[in-house]
Amino acid sequence: MNGTTVKQSMLQWAGMLLSTLWAGVHLDLVDAKLPNPTATLIYRVFFGFVASLAIVAAVALIQGIKKLYLPITIFYVIDFALLLETRTAPALFVGKVLPFNPYVDISLIIDAIMIVLSLALWKISK
Repeated sequence: MNGTTVKQSMLQWAGMLLSTLWAGVHLDLVDAKLPNPTATLIYRVFFGFVASLAIVAAVALIQGIKKLYLPITIFYVIDFALLLETRTAPALFVGKVLPFNPYVDISLIIDAIMIVLSLALWKISK
């Protein structure tokens, strides 16, 4: 891993594994069906897209692409904010506040860990 410390390497592996898990959770949601067919299509595309971004983040982390550590942090901050926003205000295209469920709980936990982890990697890789 190109001159990285053991601690940095462990953080990269942890980030890769968590980002991959996050992608898996969101790929499972691609099959979600909502009462509104338009919302179902939009949410399916969204979940597929963000799962793809999480896979790209996992690859960037394990490859040690330092320029992407800050964008990875921003990605997880945005997801964390969207999750909280849709649990406190009506969700776009659904029109109601969405409930907390195991997918949300897992995503919030992974988002929080990934924010701290990717910030730490960004900081130590400078």
